[in-house]
Amino acid sequence: MLPRLVGRGWMLWRAPRTVVRRVVGVTLCWAALVGVAITGLRPRWVDVLAFAAFVALGGFAVVVSGRLGADLTVSPAARHDLLATWTVAVAVLLPPFYPTVIGLPLCWLAGRADPIRPPHLRVFHAAALGIAGFCASSVHLLLSPTTGPFTVEGLVGSGSAALAFLAAVAVYPLVASLPGVGMARAGRGDGLDAWLGGAPAGAGVHGPAGLPGAGVHRPAGPPARAPRRARRELVPARAAEICSSIVVAVLWAASPFLMLAVTPPVLLLQRSLLHADLLLAARSDAKTRLANAAYWRQVAEREIGRAARAGRPLSVLLVDIDHFKRVNDRFGHLIGDVILLAVADTLRATARPRDLVGRFGGEEFVILLTEAGREHALDIAERIRSQVAGTRCRFDGCPPLSVTVSVGVATQDGSSGDLSALIARADTALYRAKADGRNRVRLADPLCAPA
Repeated sequence: MLPRLVGRGWMLWRAPRTVVRRVVGVTLCWAALVGVAITGLRPRWVDVLAFAAFVALGGFAVVVSGRLGADLTVSPAARHDLLATWTVAVAVLLPPFYPTVIGLPLCWLAGRADPIRPPHLRVFHAAALGIAGFCASSVHLLLSPTTGPFTVEGLVGSGSAALAFLAAVAVYPLVASLPGVGMARAGRGDGLDAWLGGAPAGAGVHGPAGLPGAGVHRPAGPPARAPRRARRELVPARAAEICSSIVVAVLWAASPFLMLAVTPPVLLLQRSLLHADLLLAARSDAKTRLANAAYWRQVAEREIGRAARAGRPLSVLLVDIDHFKRVNDRFGHLIGDVILLAVADTLRATARPRDLVGRFGGEEFVILLTEAGREHALDIAERIRSQVAGTRCRFDGCPPLSVTVSVGVATQDGSSGDLSALIARADTALYRAKADGRNRVRLADPLCAPA
């Protein structure tokens, strides 16, 4: 137990300072609200049994939903656990203490079902659930000071009761989405995730199994932003979650036995939210988590036609790792895979959120730069080259490893063109960069307009 606690504390300590401050601040605020809720608590067996039932049902749903999509070929993103389905219902049915603490068991179970979630995010998520639940329960208690237990008539039978119920339900997502509290784990808008609009994947590179201690250090740069489309994708999921919590609360007030009919629809809703994960698995490269060649080409064909119709520039970068075969031959393919992941992560972090990064094959990558002219594309390519050169991969018992890349740039300046021809020009520029000594950026010759 002690080594596990020490390890979790070390993980939190190594997190960015802004993350630590946010986790600590939200947790302290939540702890204060727990103390306030305890002072006004009048424990009753009926409330304790109701709370235990919601924890059991919510925990069962969390554990089962955590196994959905476990066999996807990509690293899973932070899943939407639909915890508000149970916590909002507890907030309108029970005193404030219960919705304030229900996040602890549910997030603990979610962490066991999803081991990639860091411990400090589990604590943060439980505290955020508790703060939102306390506020929703307090609003409901203020507008409808009923001691309970609730019946359907007492919950929504009158205009004032229905108003209090809906106000509490509305307060919960508002508080949960406040800056500094937000339950949604903010992600990075990088490459494939931005185009799919799904939950962003993790940014860290930790190496494959069998290489403990593998890590990546790169020069500091501006943080990537969460894609607007990814945030929009959360809206229908949140709406379905809140609506399902209304159904759960009303059914519980009608008869607790009706709750047996609630869990299967909730699991079905959870399964439907895997659509983005399934798209990510079908369209991504399993080793680097970038867009695979087929999906990248599909998007590029669409974007090249759109750019031609709008008369806007579009660029393609071909990026190749220099002397990658030497890395595999000297250090082995497992370490070579870590190098691939490190370069892929650097490309995602350096490219703009609306650009699409893909793996072209082997140690070669391709980047689609929308609305990027010649000079802009060269700036991005040079930034990629310098960032990769500054990346250091560290392994236990080995000196830090680094690689360089050569980049070929080809641009289409608003005229109609062919994707294959654009890639061929970028490939020619890439070979010229390698011939000139590698670790260079070269621009393809301009495309001659037809006579």
